[in-house]
Amino acid sequence: MAIHFLRNKVLFIYLLLLIKLKNTIKKVLRIKGRVLNLTHRILEFEYGHERSRKEKRPVDANGNPLPWFTYPAIDFLSQFDYRDRNIFEYGCGMSTLYWLNKSANVYGVEDNPKWFAEVIKLSKGKAQIELSKGADYVQSISSLKLLFDLIIIDGKHREECLNASIKYLNDDGILILDNSDRHPELCKNVRDKGFTEIDFHGFGPINDYTWTTSLFFKRFMLFPISHQPLTPKGGGY
Repeated sequence: MAIHFLRNKVLFIYLLLLIKLKNTIKKVLRIKGRVLNLTHRILEFEYGHERSRKEKRPVDANGNPLPWFTYPAIDFLSQFDYRDRNIFEYGCGMSTLYWLNKSANVYGVEDNPKWFAEVIKLSKGKAQIELSKGADYVQSISSLKLLFDLIIIDGKHREECLNASIKYLNDDGILILDNSDRHPELCKNVRDKGFTEIDFHGFGPINDYTWTTSLFFKRFMLFPISHQPLTPKGGGY
């Protein structure tokens, strides 16, 4: 009788523990669900990732053009005042419109005729863009006889473009290499020329994977700050 009573008592305690564990698991899943929903909302709707994916263009939540960089790189770059700064792009697109909206002087080269025509139309002729291929594409920056505050390498022939353009960067300028995680040797070559590399990893417009946008500085950047610190998407509470 005593053994039977003890067995029932142990079974009862075991059932209570199971119920408590089940309720704890439910609570944890509810909390995790709220966190995941918040994370999803910030990325998809506040950064505008969902809209960019649907439109298949790098745009923010309001449809404004963005460079096709990682969001951390875009946030960092958005702090600075680009008025009257000279910017050169290897590979043009929505980034061209982004820099124009910052009142920069935008130059660039594109090798895709269809996309070239699209960018010219969208920019309303405000950017000076050349349509070129091969060696002409690489050397297009030299014909402008200018020094640039930003040189962006996000198109074809990246190693050749970097080597050809680096001498046209102002001492306090920024060299930007997108998808730098695919080009570790190229990054090392830039560092060996005396540049400091800062990497921005994370998600960005359109893509469902993370990548890296790297910024290279010859010495401390002297760009004026337009606003700092930046209130992060989903933050500032």
